[in-house]
Amino acid sequence: MDGVPPWLIKAFRNRVDDLGQRMNSHPRNKKAWKQASVLFELLQKTFSGEQRQMFSEWEDHLALQESIEKEEMYVRGFLDGFHMYACLDELIGQMPISERFGKSDNPHN
Repeated sequence: MDGVPPWLIKAFRNRVDDLGQRMNSHPRNKKAWKQASVLFELLQKTFSGEQRQMFSEWEDHLALQESIEKEEMYVRGFLDGFHMYACLDELIGQMPISERFGKSDNPHN
């Protein structure tokens, strides 16, 4: 990704991998993964050797592409959040101190 330092990309990859492992092993997701595994086994029984190989290659390609896209969304979400924080910090800095952080009368109360 353009403009993102390699060390930050590595940190995000590690975080995404960790989150993925946690999600896959979380009890609320185990049932869905088990069902997907059973269905996959049934599907594979219907494939010839050549079809199994083609499907495996397709699955590997799809998983890699999805991983790349999820990683980019994670990084871009982080950068968007950081940008928003910086903008809000700048706006707060422009406010009189007496009006910062709910210290003035709030018209929405």
